[in-house]
Amino acid sequence: MTKPILSPLNLTPMPTAYATATGLEVLIFRTNIRFKKDLRLVAPILDEAPGLHKWTVDREDTDKVLRIETRNPDPSPIIERVTACGYFCEELPG
Repeated sequence: MTKPILSPLNLTPMPTAYATATGLEVLIFRTNIRFKKDLRLVAPILDEAPGLHKWTVDREDTDKVLRIETRNPDPSPIIERVTACGYFCEELPG
């Protein structure tokens, strides 16, 4: 379970995921997925993740952002899957 991030203005917890109009949660991660060959290694693992609706990696962003749309707001299974492929993965605040 991730710790909530406190807002600097009112010190209330900020969510690390946000809901879309379709009821899916969006999780955002910093990774080191840089090349197409990296995507080819990670794709089958993410494609078979239960509850995952859609995922993308912005390889041009300095954080190589992995964006996940899922029904499961728990980031742990995604982090475990990506790191099992040999890549760095940490959740970013949403």
